Amino acid sequence: MEFRYWAYGLKVSSQIPFPELFPIEDDGPVDLDIVLGEIPLVKKTETGYHSADYDITPDAYRITIKDVASYHVLEGRRIIISADSHADKDSIRLFCLSNAFAAVLHQRKTIPLHCSAIIDKGELVLVFGASGAGKSTTMASLLQKGYKPFSDDVCVPLVQAASDEIMLFSSYPMMKFWKETLELTGLASKVNRKIRPDMDKYGTYFHEDFLTVSLKSKLIVVLEKDDKIEAPVIEPIGGIKLFQLLEVNAYRGEYLGFSDLKKEHFMLFTQLANHARCFVLKRPASGNFVQEVAEKIINLLN
Repeated sequence: MEFRYWAYGLKVSSQIPFPELFPIEDDGPVDLDIVLGEIPLVKKTETGYHSADYDITPDAYRITIKDVASYHVLEGRRIIISADSHADKDSIRLFCLSNAFAAVLHQRKTIPLHCSAIIDKGELVLVFGASGAGKSTTMASLLQKGYKPFSDDVCVPLVQAASDEIMLFSSYPMMKFWKETLELTGLASKVNRKIRPDMDKYGTYFHEDFLTVSLKSKLIVVLEKDDKIEAPVIEPIGGIKLFQLLEVNAYRGEYLGFSDLKKEHFMLFTQLANHARCFVLKRPASGNFVQEVAEKIINLLN
């Protein structure tokens, strides 16, 4: 049986169902096939990365997740999944949607951004931040205040050749939140399921509000923790400091050096830094400042 979806700006055909993805009715050509099968060998290269768990070259990618599955990606057009017989289906899909799809995009010379996004008046607010900076809780608070989600933690950039402007696609219509975030922001009633049986992280679907069109960004906020402040502060940022903050937020950026994307990496983050208002929003390292952080972003929009 074949399932058809839209994900990461691509039309996808899959041999297994993905409830996280946006289903489409389209019997035309697709950009990507997801199939079940044996994992082929990846030819070793001098510039690639090769280990027991990984093979990464510009054209081929293989990852093995213990007790879950192995994934093979070729030329950005096919994902082969060889699943462990005891693996749960949620985990099999989760690693496909993250690691394997990142490799697909890299092979297609596209660098996905590791950021969340909401929609404001038809344009995007991008929220970047390292793990623990408060990205998920900030997004949950903004959703509670009525803003529509665009993407959970990955946006896919497309550079318009005529204008040099960056347009962005969403990944798929599911937001992921830790249990404490749901309790803190009151979103627990909207949970659809755990994303993996052994994790206290939950998925909430937004298929009805999901957009398959690309939008441009008008505001970039980089979240940081700071143990030297007592209340959230926000300040504009630009130049080399902004570039440095943004470039560490390439999704699965550890693959880029082995995927021959250094030039694309530099160009993307230079253009992104030049086409939106950009701010750093710092919050104290301890304490609950979820509402204050969200209000500072809303004030920028107003």
